[in-house]
Amino acid sequence: MIAKPEFLDRRGQPLQHPRCTRADRGRRRAAREGRTMLRWQLAVLACCVAGSAVAAEDESRTGLREWLNASGSLRGAYFSSSRELDDRQNLGAASVWLRAAPKLGDAATMTLEGWSRDDGGRRQSHLREGYINVRSGPVDLRVGQQIIAWGRADELNPTDNLSPRDFTLLTPESDDQRLGTAAARLTYHFGDYAMTAIWLPSFRSNVIPIPHTPGVDVARQVPDGQGAAFKLERSGTRWEGSLSFYDGLDVNPDLVFLGVNQNAADLALRNHRIRVFGGDVATVAGPWGLRGEAAYTWTSYDPVMRPLVKKPFFYGVAGADRTFDNGIYVNVQYYLRHISNFQDPGGIGDPLLREIAVQSALTVNQRDRFEHGLSLRLSDKWFNNTLEAELAAVVSLTRGDQVWRPKVIYAINDQLKLTVGVDVFAGGSNTFYGRLRDNSAFYVEMKYGL
Repeated sequence: MIAKPEFLDRRGQPLQHPRCTRADRGRRRAAREGRTMLRWQLAVLACCVAGSAVAAEDESRTGLREWLNASGSLRGAYFSSSRELDDRQNLGAASVWLRAAPKLGDAATMTLEGWSRDDGGRRQSHLREGYINVRSGPVDLRVGQQIIAWGRADELNPTDNLSPRDFTLLTPESDDQRLGTAAARLTYHFGDYAMTAIWLPSFRSNVIPIPHTPGVDVARQVPDGQGAAFKLERSGTRWEGSLSFYDGLDVNPDLVFLGVNQNAADLALRNHRIRVFGGDVATVAGPWGLRGEAAYTWTSYDPVMRPLVKKPFFYGVAGADRTFDNGIYVNVQYYLRHISNFQDPGGIGDPLLREIAVQSALTVNQRDRFEHGLSLRLSDKWFNNTLEAELAAVVSLTRGDQVWRPKVIYAINDQLKLTVGVDVFAGGSNTFYGRLRDNSAFYVEMKYGL
């Protein structure tokens, strides 16, 4: 039987949950994110002013655009469904993406990248990256908003826990869903090795889709918190690899139970602290590339106080890839998850608590003690690499749920690119991918490079 959790504040006192409307929470979250964005924009503006003075001579000689090393794109798309499990269909999406990477002298560079978009009426802007990188001998220092992607496996990365994603964005490329996070990163290079230390002064959560269920109110509660990470990496040799450690808030939120009022059950998506120790390795064997990645995650789970927080778990991926002589690329991986302290949520007696526990477990992919499966990526190019077809898929061998993502990309000319694809989620409603069936969609995107 799951006891109603008691949440504690920083002083160890019971945390009260005052009632507020969804609109109130939305306004508070928007205000908080707006203040954070404004601080970063002001910081970046200050860097631009300083950088302009340093590079005035270069600017007059090569022109502003060349000094800025600027690029971007205009994108327009149609999606047959949203990615928010809200039954919205036939959506238009438009966005502008801009990037600049000016040099600030011989030892420093600045990178700015962001977008402004309208996804079916959902308007937002985001500074993905806005940082300065300074190199002095074997030392690199990077400070500002940045995307930190870890892991050598393809798409399934157990060690990738620092930069969040917005899984609801209407974009064909999964990497475009990445969001920047404020960080200071210091790297020391010695021979084939590099030691990296990262401080994360603030936190941003993954944005994940949650179904709208009558009688259930789900709030998104993103806490403030700092984090730190360390990584020892070897590269540039036949055997490459790394060991890493992260201590901070989990970008993947847990679905927790707050209580029941007269009209609805109150739930919340809340991020908790984790510690992750992991590593990855990559090498070659003849024409094949071999790679593996694994991590163990200690969570904030407590059977009494935090029964719905994800439990500690092991997550490993191993696979091989090859580009054949005819140009076909193949990548196949096997993955395995093992949940420590597992208890089947389907065995809970109380119907309400059982349903909440099942949905919580599905949200974090902890429905079974062991879960394993395969991932696949196939691609090929034709007509002087102007036409590309790709098929990406993940299939769970435990419950049979799966996701298939075929797409075709055609470069009409050097600036204009057309992408056509489908996302298909399949499986039962009590499976990780099956619960996302309503997010299955056909899409078309036109991208014009600036």
